[in-house]
Amino acid sequence: MSKKLENKIAIVTAASRGIGLEITHKLVEEGATVYMAVRDSEKNRKLTTELNAENKQYQFVFYDAFDYPSYKEAVKDVISDTGRLDILVNNFGWTDVKADTTLTDGDSDAFKKIVDVNIMSTYYMSKYAVQQMKTQKTGGNIVNISSVAGNTPDIARLAYGVSKAAINSLTQQTAVEYARDNIRVNAILPGLVATDGSLDNMSDAFLDTFLKHVPLNRIAKPRDIANAVAFLLSDEASFITGELIPVAGGFGLPTPIYGDFQKTNQVQTK
Repeated sequence: MSKKLENKIAIVTAASRGIGLEITHKLVEEGATVYMAVRDSEKNRKLTTELNAENKQYQFVFYDAFDYPSYKEAVKDVISDTGRLDILVNNFGWTDVKADTTLTDGDSDAFKKIVDVNIMSTYYMSKYAVQQMKTQKTGGNIVNISSVAGNTPDIARLAYGVSKAAINSLTQQTAVEYARDNIRVNAILPGLVATDGSLDNMSDAFLDTFLKHVPLNRIAKPRDIANAVAFLLSDEASFITGELIPVAGGFGLPTPIYGDFQKTNQVQTK
């Protein structure tokens, strides 16, 4: 059986853990060579060295989301190695849960930084990737990892929601601009995902309340997001571009009073 992404060259940002690592595993399983764009740390070098020793389709490229010049160098390094770039997954996303609260109570400097780095990480990586993809007869494919927070207002996390809404717009704008160059651009909008980064900041009471508003009655697994990304990158989705696709178990679909009448099963986070 042929693999969906056989011989494709991909970059996945923030690929050392959580959703990014699971996306990396999935793309490698489907035949892609994946350059894991991660910070140059001892921990990340150990991870990428071990993965590469097991399978040469795991590669490493230096990338620091808070250091904008490193974006261009990361794409340049991959193209220097391979001569092309078929896939970009903009997975990086960040907030400061203590400072990113509401309009009046949140820290203004934190708001500016969160919005800036979340938008610009997607903007710059897409910019440099598209410059290469336009030169290729085969075009290319970009998937941005956004969030349901980008189209569902929250009671806090203002900067995060605003930045994700901007990424949704950036996704559709670039999809239209470069469709004639055979470049597809889509976004996946996860809900709550069972990663350490998410669960460490959530109380059991919050999780129980949240699940009452998820018709499928569970938290997403990183694999759920990775499977959706792999589909969008495959030829099976060759006529899909500019779409914002929630992978959130139906969160946001029911009437607002839906959760008042629901009971949840035991929270499953693994």
